Amino acid sequence: MAEKIVWMLEEANMTISPPLPGQQAGLGLDGQSQGTGIHLNGRTITFNSSAFVQTRLDDTDNDFEDNDASQTLLQGVTLNGVAYTPGARVEAEYTIRLTNPATGESWTAYAFNINDSNPAYATVEGLLLRPNANGTFPPAGVALVVSNAGEGPGGVGSNPYDLYDTPPCFTPGTLIDTASGPRLIEDLRPGDLVQTRDHGLQPLRWIGRATLTPAHLALHPEHLPVRFGAGCLGQGLPLRPLLLSPQHRLLVTGWQAELLFAQDEVLVPATALRNDGGIRCEAAPDGVTYLHLLFDRHEIVYAEGVAVESLHAPWLLHAPLPPALRAELEALFPDIFKLAVDTSPARPFVTVGEGRIFAFDGAGGGT
Repeated sequence: MAEKIVWMLEEANMTISPPLPGQQAGLGLDGQSQGTGIHLNGRTITFNSSAFVQTRLDDTDNDFEDNDASQTLLQGVTLNGVAYTPGARVEAEYTIRLTNPATGESWTAYAFNINDSNPAYATVEGLLLRPNANGTFPPAGVALVVSNAGEGPGGVGSNPYDLYDTPPCFTPGTLIDTASGPRLIEDLRPGDLVQTRDHGLQPLRWIGRATLTPAHLALHPEHLPVRFGAGCLGQGLPLRPLLLSPQHRLLVTGWQAELLFAQDEVLVPATALRNDGGIRCEAAPDGVTYLHLLFDRHEIVYAEGVAVESLHAPWLLHAPLPPALRAELEALFPDIFKLAVDTSPARPFVTVGEGRIFAFDGAGGGT
């Protein structure tokens, strides 16, 4: 078994514009012409909810593809009111490009097909979404135009699971730079002033906590923390060993960023920097607790002297949050779920695959 997790938005939680002239009435995400999605070209899709469904898959490789018989449901799931049983084959039936006509910003989405009907390609239960190059997700309540559609994805490297966005997290015991000097992250409280790279001292708005059990980590070793040994990033950084969640991004500067990405500074996931030296996955036989720091905007903060990101708000906007947590965040940030907050990334994001170039010599975080 090779468990993979994806987050899918059901078709029931979106509105698709009326068919174009000559198209079948009532046709939604369901495919035609062998599931290419071309029937959606020129139509609009509006996301009415951020209630993404966690879907557990069994897959023998690291790509979610079209026409891959190895992809099956690992656990039963109910989508659009229909219950599906473990073992059902799943596919990424087609790929579409969604564009916000007001801003020109675009995103890629993949049609999620449970292959248990006749014809199999005709059913699409929802969409898998990826953050774009700016690290943002499509906004809710906006009619997005389908600007392109096509078959697939298919083939090695076409749609790797490890590029899906997950929340960045710290671990307890990490020292964070604050107005009163370095403080343990678990001692911070909302309202405390934290030192940021771009905006000086900023008040912490919310701190979240999630604990992963040994049983969970046994099933999901990809969630184990990444350990940065003291001094492994150069210039004496980090000051002490630093443990981060795999997708937590560090600020990287230097000629590689300029040459490869035409940027002075980029944010790279911790897992991309792993090497044979001081940066590696850390065993967690007793489980691991991750902590999230949220500010009014995406910030660069200092953990053990290393420049790293805070929690990026778009993850919260689209995560299937527990009701109590969602209520807490709505009380703290009345507009956060209306996209009326600054969701711009503090620096350009680099994917795991792109970021591996920085791991060759063990060089990583910015200063």
